[in-house]
Amino acid sequence: MNVKLSLIKQSVCPPNGFRYVFPGDGYAVVAFTYNDWVENARAHLRVNGLEVPADLAAVMEDQLCQTLEPGWCMYDDPMRPRVNTDLNWDDVKVGLVTFGKWLAVGCATVEQAEAERRASICARCYMNVAIGGCSACQKVVSEVVGKRKTKLDGVLRACAVCRCVLRAKVWFPQNALASQNEKGQSLYPGHCWLKKGGENFVSGGAAAGKSAD
Repeated sequence: MNVKLSLIKQSVCPPNGFRYVFPGDGYAVVAFTYNDWVENARAHLRVNGLEVPADLAAVMEDQLCQTLEPGWCMYDDPMRPRVNTDLNWDDVKVGLVTFGKWLAVGCATVEQAEAERRASICARCYMNVAIGGCSACQKVVSEVVGKRKTKLDGVLRACAVCRCVLRAKVWFPQNALASQNEKGQSLYPGHCWLKKGGENFVSGGAAAGKSAD
């Protein structure tokens, strides 16, 4: 039985605020006081006609604690691998350049339906974080991705685990992502499409052929 992590002091605001992403719809709740945070989450459920779970606050704290440094949460292992959710352009540009090179030499991409499935998972993930430090970088992303688009491109940012631009990553077969996949296994959430044995992992991730640029 996994013990949920919980904040040591609910009265102290963590870096970048109290944060929670609903796995069902990707709605992000951010607040700077604990009570506002939990109440805003409850209000989101109520306005959508959804039941408010009795353990909602505990679930929210556990998710938040996954991204916090040691010393913030009870039951946490200070030695466990963890991610940095503050990413800037320098963090992700190497991966984006690599994707561009793969496409330039004819690396095949997955079917549209598979890219959409992955995008849906990433869009609702708390590891989908903003990229700071470059106001013109979306133009570069568009040049790499070309005409490949998913319906959720507008909410795909960067993966805090692999430090990749998600608009590009969702298009690549798993064999092209093998090295990143292995490095991130201990950090990918259970719902990630790259988490081996996870609920959304599809072995192989076969490519469909290079799509139009």
